Amino acid sequence: MGTYIGLDLGGSYIKGALVNTGGEVLAWEKAATQAEQGFRHVLTRMEKMISILSRKANPDAVGIGIPGMLDIGRSRVLLAPNLGWEDVALKEELEQFLDIPVFLDNDANAAALGEWWLGSAQNTDNFLLVTIGTGIGSGMLLEGKLYRGACGLAPELGHMTVAVDGPACRCGQKGCLETLVSAPAILRQARENKLEIPEDGSAKDVFDLAQKGDKIAVGVVAQTMEFLAVGLKNAIVLLEPQLILIGGGIGDSSGAFLDMLRERIVQLLPVKRNINILQASLGNRAGALGAACLAFTEGEQ
Repeated sequence: MGTYIGLDLGGSYIKGALVNTGGEVLAWEKAATQAEQGFRHVLTRMEKMISILSRKANPDAVGIGIPGMLDIGRSRVLLAPNLGWEDVALKEELEQFLDIPVFLDNDANAAALGEWWLGSAQNTDNFLLVTIGTGIGSGMLLEGKLYRGACGLAPELGHMTVAVDGPACRCGQKGCLETLVSAPAILRQARENKLEIPEDGSAKDVFDLAQKGDKIAVGVVAQTMEFLAVGLKNAIVLLEPQLILIGGGIGDSSGAFLDMLRERIVQLLPVKRNINILQASLGNRAGALGAACLAFTEGEQ
């Protein structure tokens, strides 16, 4: 049984797992990314984590989930804003250090693989994962394979326009789903509506207040749900996934929110039918486990 390392490279933390093909986690590591110190520094920290994980067993390959966009060959990171990277040859650099294969993918794609392998999407070959946190990530499997699109950049549900005159997005457009449904967007809307939230408060605080019946919080959550329902309805009529998983801090906030979201999506669909929406189950482990899955599935091809 082979062993593989998966790294989930985030703007704040690197999370790593050593696993075997049976899904057993043999070792787990977490360390600060320290992205502000530049590419070479982060590369060294990744190499150190791989070395630590390899003490338990020699890995056959390494998979890495990247918070950014990759070239179509998935060897170069074209742009990773949260890391401050632009056009870096990460695969080549790591393979020179490791002397074993390295496979890269977008972090949301890696998380989707993790949920398919060991999480809420097991035995489901057509599904969409949407992670809602600081931004909105999305990964999709179609017919049991990751869907990346013609240029390798799909899916980007967070940059689907749902309000033509909406807030400006970092991508240069207006009204992207990310500007209306992400955690910062929820906090912005709450404060614009004079909801009293601590200075260091989170979007979860808004959901908690809504569950307690606070009228302003209820309104903000309802508005958030409406925009998310529109975005997911568009995805459903285009792709008809068997399952939609909601992950990230917002997805974990409330089962009642998912019930309301499901009901609203059904109302929006031209042909009414049951929509299977569940919480993603692997939490912040999904990216590293999915990256390990990427390593052994890509290595077998």
